[in-house]
Amino acid sequence: MTVLIDLDLILKNLISELGSSVYFILISSENGAVIKSYINEEEFNKASISLNISQLYELAEETAESIGLHNPDFNIIHSDNYYILSIKILEKLIILLTVDQIRVKEVFRIINNSINPP
Repeated sequence: MTVLIDLDLILKNLISELGSSVYFILISSENGAVIKSYINEEEFNKASISLNISQLYELAEETAESIGLHNPDFNIIHSDNYYILSIKILEKLIILLTVDQIRVKEVFRIINNSINPP
């Protein structure tokens, strides 16, 4: 089955449903190039974040492969009162900085509801 990924719709839905709980959203290619972004209030170095997360995925994939596991689809980093969620979907990385009070499954629900069959 083929699906279409609408990056604008994903970005719009994440912003509207998560509201002030999200500080930034980056959508990048697997090599770290920023495709779409949203930043709430503060300024972040989008290119650096995107590149570092893509390198993190590359390392996780190498590690998983070396021990015989499938490549990871998502990663959660918790720091103080924040989450950095990174989700790999259809050769894109969706990276969010959110408060840790959100329900992670809601992020997946929003993204899944934004992906449409052709």
